[in-house]
Amino acid sequence: MRRKTAVFDEISTFIAGMNPGKVKDFTPSPVHQQRLDFLLDKQRESPLSSEEKSEVEQYLIVNRIVGLAKARAIQLLNHE
Repeated sequence: MRRKTAVFDEISTFIAGMNPGKVKDFTPSPVHQQRLDFLLDKQRESPLSSEEKSEVEQYLIVNRIVGLAKARAIQLLNHE
């Protein structure tokens, strides 16, 4: 698991360094947020298809990277 975390850290640090202010303020588009909300609600009611599970996993991975990038961006902004 450490290798996966290291990759997430590396990517998030790279993203945060590009434009920390924009990274800190980033939010997903309403379309993507609605899709994720729909899938999570559906998952509570019935099993997701394998394609839908994969889609949720992709959202979760991106969310993890963006969350790390936002934390790094805030650190960078606080040290300016």
